[in-house]
Amino acid sequence: MKFWKIFILIFTLKTNIVLGALKTVDKIVALVNHNIILDSDIRHNIYMIQDNILNGNDNILQDISHYQKILDQLIIDNLIFQISDQQKINIDHTQLNQMINCILNLYDMTFDKFRAYLYDIGLNYEKFYFQQYQHMLKKQICDHVMHDRAHILTNEINKIVKKSNIIDINKQFKLRHITFSLPIQPTPSQIDRIEYFARLLIKKKEFNNNIKELIRTYSNKNIIQIIKVHETEWVSWKDIPIIFDKYLQTINKGDVIGPIISCDGIHIVEIQDIRYKQIMLPVTKVTAKIFGIQNSCENISIVEQLLQIKENMEKSNTAFNMMIKEKSKDICFNHYEENTICKDLDDFEPSIRKALSSLKSNEISIPVHTSCGWRLIQLIDISILEYNEIMYERAYLYLLNNKFDEIMKNWIQELRSESYIKIIN
Repeated sequence: MKFWKIFILIFTLKTNIVLGALKTVDKIVALVNHNIILDSDIRHNIYMIQDNILNGNDNILQDISHYQKILDQLIIDNLIFQISDQQKINIDHTQLNQMINCILNLYDMTFDKFRAYLYDIGLNYEKFYFQQYQHMLKKQICDHVMHDRAHILTNEINKIVKKSNIIDINKQFKLRHITFSLPIQPTPSQIDRIEYFARLLIKKKEFNNNIKELIRTYSNKNIIQIIKVHETEWVSWKDIPIIFDKYLQTINKGDVIGPIISCDGIHIVEIQDIRYKQIMLPVTKVTAKIFGIQNSCENISIVEQLLQIKENMEKSNTAFNMMIKEKSKDICFNHYEENTICKDLDDFEPSIRKALSSLKSNEISIPVHTSCGWRLIQLIDISILEYNEIMYERAYLYLLNNKFDEIMKNWIQELRSESYIKIIN
C-alpha cells in the first residue's frame, strides 16, 4: 500500500511538471499576412521596457491593454518590413557601421571589447546588428512616406516663421547629440521610462561632467539597443531644428539640452563648444558624397586606384561600396569611408570646397587630397539660400515633425486595411 501511495505521489508530481511545461510553450498570437507573431515576441518587448530603466514595482505583464499595444507595434513593424521585402528596400551597411562606430566611441571600446561587452550583458552582436539595421530601415521607409504624404501649406509655414525666434546665423556649435529611439505610436510607459533615464543622465551630470561616462555607467542591454550618438563638427544654428531654438538663445559650453520628445525619439544634446563665424548671405548649401580610404595619405597607389574606381562608377553606375568589395583583397581597401554630408560650402575644407565648386550635379571629382587622406567627391545637390529661405526651410521641417503622428496613423490604417491580420486569443 505504501508503495502505491509513493507511486501515485511521484506520478502526480511528474504530471504537474509536464503540464506546467506545456503551459509555458510559446504560442502564436497573431498572423500578419504570411508572418506570425509569438507571445514571446511581445513579452520580450515588455521586458525591454520594464527591466532596469525605472526599477519600478509595477507589473506591466499583468496589464492587458499594454500587452495589446505592444502587439499592435509588432503588427506595424511586420507590415513595414514586408514593404521593404516587396520593394527590395535595403540599408547601406556603411551607414550602419558608422552608427555603430559612434557607439564604440561613446563606450570607449574597440570592436572586440564591445562584442565581449554585449555578450556579458546578455546580447548577441549579430542580433544587435540586425536590430539596428531594422531601426534604420524602418526610419528610412517612414521618412519616405512622410515626404510623399505631407501637405504643408504656405500659410502654415508663414505662421511658424512669424512665431520663430530670430536666430544668430553666425553662431555655431559642436554637439554631442544623443537620441533614444521610440517605436511608431509608442505607449506612455515606453515614453515615460526612457524619458526618466534621459532625465537621470542630465541630473547626474551636475555631479559628473562626463556624460559619456554616465551613459556607460547607467545604461543596460535595453538602453544600448535604442541609443544613437552623433558628434557633430561645427554646425550653424540655422541647421539645428527649431525644437532646440529656445535653449540655444542662452546656452553655454558644457550645458545639456533635453530631454526633448519628437517624432524620431527622445533627444539630449550636449554643447561641447560654441564659436562665432561670420556667414555671408546668401548661403550656398551643398549635399555631397565623400568616398575615401582611411589612412591613405602615405599610399601612392591609392590615387591611381581611386581614379580607376571613379571611371568604373561613371561607366557602370555602380556604388562606391560595391567597387570597394571587388578590391577587398587589397589591404589598402579594407577600411573605406563613405559619408553623405550636407552643410554650407564655406564649412568644407579648402581642397574639398574647390572640388565641389567645379562639379556638376552627380559628377564625381578626381582624387582630392584632404586632411584625412585622398578622397573622391560627388556633388549631389547645391542650393543658394537667403535668410528668409533658411527660416522657411526650418519651419517646413518643424511642421513635418508635428504632422508625423497623424500621417503615420493614416498610413498604418491603410496598410492594415490592405492586409490579412488575425489576432489569435
